[in-house]
Formats: sequence, C-alpha cells, structure tokens
Amino acid sequence: MHNQKRREFFRNVAYIVPALAIMPSSLFSKNVRNGLRTGFIGTGIWGRQYLSAALAQKDLTITAICDTDSASLQEGLQLFKGYGSPAVYQSWQEMLASDALDVVIIATPAHTHYTIAKAAMLAGKHVACGPVMGESLEEHRDIVRTSKQTGRHYFTLDEQSYRHDLQASSQIDFGALKTVYAGAPFEVQPPEVDTYPLYPALFLQRLLGAGNQFKTISVTTQLRDYVVPKVHAKTGRQYTNIKNGMIPFICLTTTQGQQVYLQAEKGYSTGTHVFGTDAIWIDYTKSMRVGDNQWEADQLDLQQYTASPVAMALNELVAMLKTPWHQSSVHIAATNSLVALLGRQSAAQGGKVLAFPDCNLI
Repeated sequence: MHNQKRREFFRNVAYIVPALAIMPSSLFSKNVRNGLRTGFIGTGIWGRQYLSAALAQKDLTITAICDTDSASLQEGLQLFKGYGSPAVYQSWQEMLASDALDVVIIATPAHTHYTIAKAAMLAGKHVACGPVMGESLEEHRDIVRTSKQTGRHYFTLDEQSYRHDLQASSQIDFGALKTVYAGAPFEVQPPEVDTYPLYPALFLQRLLGAGNQFKTISVTTQLRDYVVPKVHAKTGRQYTNIKNGMIPFICLTTTQGQQVYLQAEKGYSTGTHVFGTDAIWIDYTKSMRVGDNQWEADQLDLQQYTASPVAMALNELVAMLKTPWHQSSVHIAATNSLVALLGRQSAAQGGKVLAFPDCNLI
C-alpha cells in the first residue's frame, strides 16, 4: 500500500500539465484562470532558471521582477523577449506593496528568506521559496503561524526532488522501506560552497509516506562510497569516479522505524540509495537488486518525464495554488528546512541526538 501511494503520487505529478488542461475552468478562481500574477524577487542564476520556466507556464503571468543588482535585473529582462515587459523594482518592499501580484517567488540569499516570505504573506501574497525557510526554530514557527493567520500558501521549490530518475524510481516495489541515503545529483559537480541543502527533501518525504514523521536527528560519519564527477582530459567526456571514505551524514530516524542519511557536505555526491525488504536501488550505478537476485540494470522508464525538474516544480506550485488553502504545504516546507538547521546544531554539540519537532504543531 505504501509503495502504491508513492507510485500514484509521481504518476500524478508527471501528468499535471495535461490534466490541468482538460479540467473545467469553473474549478479554478478567476485569478488563476487569467494566469496567476507572479513576481520574482531575485534574478540571479537560480532565479533566472525559474523565471525562464515560469514564462513558459501558461498559468503564471510574470508581472514584476526585483533585484538590488542592476546587472542581474538586466539579465532577467532579457528573458522576456516575446513575453511583454514586467514592472521592475530594486526594492522588494515596494514590490510587495503592489496590488498586481498573487504570488511571489523568492530567489534571494537564504538568510533573507524568512523576512521576505513573512512580509509577502502579510501583504496577501502566496510564497514559493528555496529550501531554506529561516535561521532559527522560532523563525520556522513564525512562518507556519503567519501562513495559518493569513491563509497564504508557502511552497518549497526543490527541483532536485523532480529529477527524472527519482520520479521513475517510484515504480520500483521496495516493499517495506528500511534505510535511505539521499544525496546530490551524481552527474554534476556539486558546489564547494552553497547555502542550500544538497539532498532531495521533497522526494524523500514522499518516499517515506504521509504520516511518517522524523523522530530524531543527529550528525554522524560512516565509511561509504561517494561520487566525484570527472571530465576526461583527452575526450572531454564526463564520467563518474567512485571513491570510498569517511563521510559525514545527517542521520534521521522516523516514527515508522526507518533510518535516513542525508548528504551533509559539499564538493561530491553520496548518491541516492533506497533499501527495502524487497528491492534495493542505487542511482549512480543505475542498478537495482530484487529479493535475493543478482544486481541488474534498473531499467527505469525515463521517457515518460519530458518536462525539466524546474518546470515540474512550478507545475506542482500551480496545482497547489488551484486548490483551497491548506496548512500542509507550509508544514512540509518547515520540516524540510529544519533538517539542515538541526543538523548544524547536532554537529556543534558533537553529534548529539536531538528530538525533531513536530511541524504540525509549531
């Protein structure tokens, strides 16, 4: 049953766009039918990825962009050729004062997310933001309270969770989940310095299933394989170099008894491994083992996933905004954001095991 629900979720996500196209428009609010009026706060590299995909999303109308850096604003404006011209702001406070916005996408440095997101919801805007919600437990609690008080959605944009191989892995019947290792994409060199978590948080939560909450969190080390992407000096072709060493992990236990290990360091990939009673899957070797059988190619059906991970994240954002407000989106966002924060707290205390707060109650 657990695995069936997981398969159904990913199958639904894969067909969000055509499904929305044929559903009767009477199900949607007037604003959504006309295209959600959307503003972008932050037009740097990450913001422009989402801006480019959002311009092609028929249910989003990009009416405003904002950045304190003039060069970034100009690069963002270059994407609007053929789409009309947005209002341009260098102050997010001025942008949020506009009545011509339904939702804002926040693509600013992580330490600014809490302040901007709270102000946006208080200004009546829905919020889509990167994986980091705040820098303290109280800031997370405040965002959850503000979302509840204002009735505004808060949604995490986590393109890693929409990787085609992760979506296709939902077709594997793992049986009862036992242990999961979740890390950065193995095909690309993860950055040495990055403020964002490198694990696919939304994918992980859906893999574990609804109602299965994190129970404890700590930082630990294990002797594990890891992947360093390389480029062949002569041919220029990229390949993966598998090494072995002591790797730091954020370790989570769940209320249903699983152990989850998340990549806690930059510069390489620990890959994603899913261990169940009936099957095991490893992403960077593209292999799986069913029961007591030998390892074999995973034969995942990737052709059914045509949209980019960034576009898929926006598709789900639109689908969520077309439903009545519900607290689950902000609770999911708070849970995923707290993982990195509490992991740092555990590390500062020598790997102490900490209780994970119930985000449905904060």
